[in-house]
Amino acid sequence: MRLTEKLLAIFTLFLLNSCMEYTIAETFEPAAAIPNPPELGVDKKTDTIVQTKKQKVDVLWIIDNSCSMSEEQSSLVANFEHFVNYFVDSDLDWHIGVTSTDLDFGVTPGTNGILNEINQIKFIDEDTPDPVDLFNQMAVMGTRGSGTEQGLGATFSAIAEHGNTDYNRGFYREDATLSVIVISDEDDHTVEPIFPEFVDWLYNLKPNIDDVSFSSIVCLGESHLNGMYCSENPLYAPSVGSKYISVTNTIGGTLWDIRQEDWAPMLDQLGLNATSMRTEFFLSEVPVEKTINVWVVLPDETVYELEHGIDFTYSQIRNSITLLTYVPPQFATVKIDYVLLSSYLGQLEGDSADTFLP
Repeated sequence: MRLTEKLLAIFTLFLLNSCMEYTIAETFEPAAAIPNPPELGVDKKTDTIVQTKKQKVDVLWIIDNSCSMSEEQSSLVANFEHFVNYFVDSDLDWHIGVTSTDLDFGVTPGTNGILNEINQIKFIDEDTPDPVDLFNQMAVMGTRGSGTEQGLGATFSAIAEHGNTDYNRGFYREDATLSVIVISDEDDHTVEPIFPEFVDWLYNLKPNIDDVSFSSIVCLGESHLNGMYCSENPLYAPSVGSKYISVTNTIGGTLWDIRQEDWAPMLDQLGLNATSMRTEFFLSEVPVEKTINVWVVLPDETVYELEHGIDFTYSQIRNSITLLTYVPPQFATVKIDYVLLSSYLGQLEGDSADTFLP
């Protein structure tokens, strides 16, 4: 073989080997870049609650009858009609009883948790001919009671100790809602049961905590209001009702300052709440507060949108919203949506949660 032919053969072999090693058999499109996975966002929840009311309602008034309470008792009876109007001619089966904060005496009506009986009537109900007049007689117990006010103890005594005795029998019913309303210009001084035991007892009194409320008309803060100063020191009168306030915040109910001059709105609100038309609604999970939206759908499908801070507030302690300007009627649907706090905190780890919040 000539040199030229040898060189051609070697060059051909080189090309063949090169093609076998490097030639691509198929043509592919360039691979598209894979983007970062999209943010998953935060989880939202919508709670739907239908407004209903119980047909049986028990209301227990605990009224301070110490020497400084004359004016307050007068304000109560002068405005009681605003309260009882929610019950008269309603379809409710209701009981209203009255006792005092005085636990020093024995079995005198109106003391030691015993209902203040007037003309052999222990409590007011739908069959009472003149409920306003009778309540006025029950509520004005004078100012000669003990200066050691024990409103919590009186509540316990009225229900747990005397509920089934001749003194109070028939007032308290297991299948009714219970609304306790305390009026006092001093903090509670109950010796027994001790404070944690009382709260635990009241909290577990009904199978459903929504069936119990504890409202306090007391001094709400250490300040001057309408010429009256309340001290944080419970040894001085008047004093901030710290224990009563704590029970209300734990159990649920309404807080009013006893130094208010106009008691009509107070009694109006208490009456509405006592009928068990709820204004407080519990959330099923913990929300990011600024994401809470609330609206009410009426049976005729009318929708009311409520504004945070004006129409409702949120309580972190109770994980609930309280309506301030509107009470949903029976069978209305309350809808509450919000971002779950647990989901929000998970997104914070990626420094992107705020992009999903309004």
